Amino acid sequence: MSELFSKDCFSPSYTEGSIMEEFENEIIDELRHISAELKEIWNEIGFDAKNCSVRQNRTRELVTNLLKDVLVGETSLRNQLAKSIEDNGKEFYHLNKELGICLPDPDDTLKLYDLERCLRHKVAELRTEVNKRRDTLRDLRDKEKELCDRLSEEPCIIPKKPIPSKEDMEEVERRIRTLEQEKTNREKTFKRLKRNLSSLLEQLELKPSYPFEHSILSDIEGLFILSCENLQKLKQLNEDYDQKVKENECACLQLHEQIRLLYDRLEVDPVERDNFFASINSPTPSVLTTLQRELERLEELKRQNMSRFINQLRRELEILWEKCHICERERNSFLPYFTEGYTEEILEAHDNEVMRLNAYFNDHKQIFMKIKQRHEVWNKLVQLEEKANDPNRLFGNRGCSLLQEEKERKRVKNELPRVEKELEELVLASEAKHGKPFLIDDKTISDYITDQWHKYNEQKAQEKKVRQNNRVKQLNSESRLGPNSTKRRLARNDSMRNSKLRRIGEEHSMAHSSIADGIQRRSERENIRSSVVHGHKKTPLVKRRVSPRYPPPGLPKTPMTLPRISTRRSPRVHGNRRSPRNSTVTRTITTPSSSRALRSPYAGPSRLGTPSRWSKLSFLI
Repeated sequence: MSELFSKDCFSPSYTEGSIMEEFENEIIDELRHISAELKEIWNEIGFDAKNCSVRQNRTRELVTNLLKDVLVGETSLRNQLAKSIEDNGKEFYHLNKELGICLPDPDDTLKLYDLERCLRHKVAELRTEVNKRRDTLRDLRDKEKELCDRLSEEPCIIPKKPIPSKEDMEEVERRIRTLEQEKTNREKTFKRLKRNLSSLLEQLELKPSYPFEHSILSDIEGLFILSCENLQKLKQLNEDYDQKVKENECACLQLHEQIRLLYDRLEVDPVERDNFFASINSPTPSVLTTLQRELERLEELKRQNMSRFINQLRRELEILWEKCHICERERNSFLPYFTEGYTEEILEAHDNEVMRLNAYFNDHKQIFMKIKQRHEVWNKLVQLEEKANDPNRLFGNRGCSLLQEEKERKRVKNELPRVEKELEELVLASEAKHGKPFLIDDKTISDYITDQWHKYNEQKAQEKKVRQNNRVKQLNSESRLGPNSTKRRLARNDSMRNSKLRRIGEEHSMAHSSIADGIQRRSERENIRSSVVHGHKKTPLVKRRVSPRYPPPGLPKTPMTLPRISTRRSPRVHGNRRSPRNSTVTRTITTPSSSRALRSPYAGPSRLGTPSRWSKLSFLI
């Protein structure tokens, strides 16, 4: 645009002096030529000097006036050019400033005509730029208004100016981009809520009944205004219908449970039951109506089978009492349970009580599960303690069972406090939530656990006291009658002895010759090698299978010892199983007449009435 102000563009091809000289010469020549022709014409006409003088004056006046008019016209033109330059110059500077273009000033050497033309063309270009900006701003404003109307938003506020600035246009463009992004987000939200609303209305079997719902579900674009208020109303509408669907689902579930329970109590055919539930596929109002009718039908059948229903509810009530750890006082307070008649009121009372206990169990389900877990750990602990007090477990320690038992005992002892702590934390949380204490058999959880431990410790102390009393009685009896008789009585009265020991005790209650024959036959049958049976130096040759556990040839195979009389088994034997090295040990309890024959000659007499080291019956095999 600055090239319009170049000096070369408007410089004349010839100088001003040559133009004027040529102009003057042409006028003079033209005047001379015209004067000569006028003179000839006047001579031909025959004008005298006076007439010619008059006509010359008139012609001169005309030419002078004409030249004056030309001068006036040119002067007017010069003034117009000056005014145009002044006006266009002002407009040029104004537009240049408003548009922020900062064009350079025109060249000072330009003449009026060139300057005027330059300014005029430049102003025309600036006006074109102004019109372009105005058109652009108008289009932006229209687009902004459309978005604002769609979103129900206010347009951006810019000061009113005759010429829009670049900053104003950029501000409107930013506003348009923001509105477009907001429109995209709101359209996504609207489409999602619209699909959800359509699905909810379908589940509720409803049609749009309000203009607002019609505008939402209509396919006409732009009918629904994407304002924040409308979207919030649409969201609330979805929540309301969703709540109704959830209420229907909850009602369906309740009806399902009631119908299923009545089916079980009425012992309805499973095929009929499955066919009915197969037709129920969604929680619609029609389905609710169907379930309600079926429940009413079953309720009528329930009234016709009142006694059977009440008895079933009583059995369920007993199970819930056990599951919820209801104390006897609270059980006895439910009087309808002990009523003999069968009425609608009693049935309703049982039904309400079962529902109440079911709700109570579900509210505290985690606590009851933790109580069950603690009972299992507690029973395991008691079982391990009882097993640890059983001496017979020492005779069957195969596969490191004692080590495994000890590990299990340590694990249970560590687990029980942890479970009890978790149980107390659950109870505290439940009491804080429901605002009332949680009771087990009419006791708090801490009292319940403390009482159980107290009873357990008392039982262990009582058992220990019983064992001590039995031991004192045994020592007193041995001091009066001798060790063999005491052990005989203990062996006969011991209920923990196995059948083999009782069988041996019965055999030795017979005569001495019968005892010897029985021992002889048993020793041959069970491969028992003993100097008591076969003599002090004679041992029967028993055919055995070769085993790397037996000692090498040349070593004595049978120790020169006598059997030891005992009421217990040898620590080498467990039950009726054979030792891995030798055959089964036969133990016997002797009468006073036969004890002398079965005692080892190497064993000294017992002192102070206490049993000697070899007073127990045991074969070293």
